[in-house]
Amino acid sequence: MDIAGKTAVVTGGGSGIGRSIALALASGGCNVGVADIEMDAAEGVAAEVEAAGVRGAAYEVDVTGEADVEALAERSFGDFGSVEILVNNAGVLSRPGPLLESSASDYDWVFAVNVRGMLNGIRCFGRRFAASEGPCWIVNTGSEHCLGVPHLYSGLYTASKHAVLGLSAVLRGELPDHVGVSVLCPGLVDTGIWRSTERRQERFGGAADADPASAAITRLGMAPEEVAARVVEGIRDEIFYIVSHSHVIEFARSRWEEIAAAFEAQAPRRPGDEEYSVENVMARLTGGS
Repeated sequence: MDIAGKTAVVTGGGSGIGRSIALALASGGCNVGVADIEMDAAEGVAAEVEAAGVRGAAYEVDVTGEADVEALAERSFGDFGSVEILVNNAGVLSRPGPLLESSASDYDWVFAVNVRGMLNGIRCFGRRFAASEGPCWIVNTGSEHCLGVPHLYSGLYTASKHAVLGLSAVLRGELPDHVGVSVLCPGLVDTGIWRSTERRQERFGGAADADPASAAITRLGMAPEEVAARVVEGIRDEIFYIVSHSHVIEFARSRWEEIAAAFEAQAPRRPGDEEYSVENVMARLTGGS
């Protein structure tokens, strides 16, 4: 997909990976609406977008509210005339700790932002994309956690990112051909996501101190500009899995090998074993076989 002359909206665009994606898209000739829960941050990045010679706009949005995201879609389509790219990037990370010690408010917050927030974007923008005629694209920011990375003490974040992969995989099969989908699966990146708890909304328990150990670890991550470059390439080349950290393939391979071994030991392939596949069952129900 050619991004030049198109318009993108990037949620969580005020900092980190979102900011870098917004600027990378702008460098490629794409207008960008920068959406963030912090308006000052969004305005700063929108100014950087315009300095690249394209149109920029800033929007304050809390992605956990569908009405907020619907308003974002209405305003951005109205301001730019059209939007062809959505980067669902807003995400949070709770303080690390054992799952047995996690709280209901931690769960509600992480899933409200990382999953429901993404689904809000998918619905509000995706419906408009599906009704359009030109090429459109949706990028959902996942994580290496999508691919099976078993980081201890990040269970809620890991579960939410598995959900992102599931949403993305189903979505690409349901959308019309002119709307594409990517899931971004980066590893450790030097961003401020470790500060997420400092901005947690009151209805999810309110702000809390960030974890200094997470800060030290995150600062040693890949530059977000490198990840953003992969995102632009992924949109242009129409790739579903956008990856950036080559070592993560070993985690994915380890997961697959364990799955394959389980099937070999417990349910090896046999003639006619497709009897219970959903496709065949549906075909029988509809008289297809």
